[in-house]
Amino acid sequence: MVQRENPMTTENILIKDKNYRLYIGYQDNETLRLEFNRMTQHFWEFDFENYYQSGFWDDKCILYSLFDEDKIVAHITVSLFEQEGKILIQLGTVMTDENYQRQGLSSFLLRRISSDFVHQIKGMFLFANNTVLDFYPKFDFFPVPEYTAFQTVKNTNMTTVLTKRKLNLDNAEDLKLFENLVEQAVSNTQFQTKSKGLALFYCYAYPTMGFKESIYYIDELNCAVVAQVENNILYMIELFSTNEVDLNVVINAFADFSFTEVVFGFTPKHTEGLEWRIWKEDDLQLFVTRELLSFFEEEHMKVATLSHT
Repeated sequence: MVQRENPMTTENILIKDKNYRLYIGYQDNETLRLEFNRMTQHFWEFDFENYYQSGFWDDKCILYSLFDEDKIVAHITVSLFEQEGKILIQLGTVMTDENYQRQGLSSFLLRRISSDFVHQIKGMFLFANNTVLDFYPKFDFFPVPEYTAFQTVKNTNMTTVLTKRKLNLDNAEDLKLFENLVEQAVSNTQFQTKSKGLALFYCYAYPTMGFKESIYYIDELNCAVVAQVENNILYMIELFSTNEVDLNVVINAFADFSFTEVVFGFTPKHTEGLEWRIWKEDDLQLFVTRELLSFFEEEHMKVATLSHT
């Protein structure tokens, strides 16, 4: 398993005259981790055990949980993204036991996380469903729209000049190749949320997410592309390359597929020839802190699919 630089921390916390135990970064403690998995399975119908066993759970994914004795009662997962010497924070897997709601537990965790990273934060963001849209504005989170970039193309006019092959991440060499590309990748997006842990979460640890069988390697570009074709649309979900690449060249590598439109799962750095439309996933609303507000209001931005928690 990956050895974490920051060991688990624990504190006694008093909230509304009741004692709780705060655990931070405790995934290496099997008893606590399995209790966290139980709650996650109850709320979200999946758990993090495959992620932990994969060995790719790193220090950029931090658990913040309140326990009442042996029972987890409230939780927020912190995902960290380094950007220009500062840290972007995404909050996810927010949940509170039904018998402990309206006791200020999530409020405590939000304030504690903000306090722990106050000198490093470039901004925070999260996705909230329709049941809690009134909660996050109390903590200076603002709802903002997301936009997805797309491009209408006729791939029948393309000439395939690059070769690609599908990666098999069950093969040790292919897994190592993909892992190295994720680690060494330069930014091809305007909103940089690079995360090796999350990339391997989606593309390796959980095949049911649908991305493990959708990873291609273009040797001439030393580039891995996560891509799927559905209903004549090429979904370019993410790409990992050691140098900036021309998206049109990458698209040409998929000329043997049938599609009339390309939809991007990230906000491309270069937008020539692209169009935009509002993006909304299910009932989720993106919230950002004030530091990111103008950026999302003035630009056509989308949180990368493989960075979404």
